Amino acid sequence: MNKILFTLIILFCINISSKSQNETINASNIPSSKPKLIVGIVVEQMRQDYIDRFWNNFDSNGFKKLAINGSYCKNANYNYSLTQTAPGYATIVTGTEPSEHGIVSDYWYNPLTGVKEISIHDAKYKPVGNKLAEGNYSPKNILSTTFADEAKLFNRGKSKIISISLNEYGAILTGGFSADGVYWFDTNTGEWTTSSYYMNKLPGWVEEINRKNMPDEYLNRSWGPLLEINEYNNVISDSNIYKFGIDGIYKTFPYNYNEIKKSVHKYELLKMIPEGNTHTTDMAIATLYNEELGKNDNTDFLFINYSVSENIGKLFGPQSIEVQDLFLRLDKDLGHLINVLEETVGKNNFLIYLTSNHGVAEVPQFLIDNKIPAGNYKQYYILALLNSYLKAIYGEGDWILDYSNNQIYLNKTLIEDSRIPLSEFQEKVISFIINSSGISHAISSNQFQNIVFSHGMPQKMQNSFNQKRSGDIMISLKSGWIEDVPFTTNHNSGYKYDTNVPLIWYGWKVKKQNIYSPINVTDIAPTISMILNTPPPPVSTGKPLEEVFNNR
Repeated sequence: MNKILFTLIILFCINISSKSQNETINASNIPSSKPKLIVGIVVEQMRQDYIDRFWNNFDSNGFKKLAINGSYCKNANYNYSLTQTAPGYATIVTGTEPSEHGIVSDYWYNPLTGVKEISIHDAKYKPVGNKLAEGNYSPKNILSTTFADEAKLFNRGKSKIISISLNEYGAILTGGFSADGVYWFDTNTGEWTTSSYYMNKLPGWVEEINRKNMPDEYLNRSWGPLLEINEYNNVISDSNIYKFGIDGIYKTFPYNYNEIKKSVHKYELLKMIPEGNTHTTDMAIATLYNEELGKNDNTDFLFINYSVSENIGKLFGPQSIEVQDLFLRLDKDLGHLINVLEETVGKNNFLIYLTSNHGVAEVPQFLIDNKIPAGNYKQYYILALLNSYLKAIYGEGDWILDYSNNQIYLNKTLIEDSRIPLSEFQEKVISFIINSSGISHAISSNQFQNIVFSHGMPQKMQNSFNQKRSGDIMISLKSGWIEDVPFTTNHNSGYKYDTNVPLIWYGWKVKKQNIYSPINVTDIAPTISMILNTPPPPVSTGKPLEEVFNNR
């Protein structure tokens, strides 16, 4: 009788224990009412077609895991023409076009001061940490708050916002106005640094990372192909003629960093090699642990911006083995990052969006050799001809003040003093340059301010135009053409190769699906605001992507 009673007690206890464990497991699998952590990942200069081209060589834990188990938006685009680094970052977090958020390009010419202003420069603030670092930066030029700013305002400062990038543009513009930590890699010192806009002293854990001197360790290595050369699919040979290479010298595998450091500043080199992405991932994971992100009821934000692909793409071109190899290595870094997030925060408690700030054009000579119309636009030669033309019509004078980022800035003071109507002068300029090889459109500021363009390239150009910061004439080059630059290719157009980027959502309540309908990158910010039930950025023009999530 005692044995029977003992057995029943044991079975009862096992049942209760099993039930308790099942309830715990089930509870951990139930998504919270809102994500505890938003992780925004931006991979610079990543074209949409890279995922498809490199798919067969990806591991199962990185890009594939996100795309297969998340909502993969295959037709996400930017709807403006000056697709540069800074405007892309600002567009993602504000939910609107450069014409509204004000970051029209990486830099712009200021006719009042006669200097080119970097979009994040702010002389009021200084670098924090090593005094040799560069840090005269702030987000002051963004004409709107970000979705993270709005969430933090809504919950009265209880969210944490951290932004990380090798590139200061990505760190600052993504971090916005109210970030708790914004860190970028300084190439003078080899350390993570920030601006006194955000803090007066680096946190102890960042100082500890800097003391480890990991960049020095990385730069004692070499870069060889991850796979056998014949396993690289949909790219051209390692010895192709279309590469500029590192410093115009180093163009084929392997890349011995100690050798390259003889001509390239060693810490600048970290921005051109796969280890730069690994260093960014390590910093992101350290941030996750040390800042205890996603550990309370108020949603935190971690922005991770990978910028090495920007430099590798320009130096080697989108058809190179170097670009594919870089993305295969980044795939492994992403797999590591996702694994840490799932272990520390839980898949149902964090939301990832992964996208890019722009794409990149093919190397013009590669297109030409394949019988596709393309070319290099000799902007300064055309500008010299234009100057001669204007002097022949209006007399001697510095009629043009500057040319920057597909825009001509006219000497409006001289034009006014000469009693020439500005609109007439602009039309003269347009009538001359529109006949130049490589130009498809030329539109004046007067036209932008008086005409609403509803479609095509003129609409995209208008979305890049801001009355205070843009030039008097904006041009668009023909498809396949790029400005004359000291590397192999570039981006800065409204064509699909520059505007079509990946957008993948993964984690909290995200459906497993492919989405083929058109999506504007401006839709990211209002989507985040929707799921957090917080106000969207005030200038936001995008629409929430309700189809991405299961019923809330």
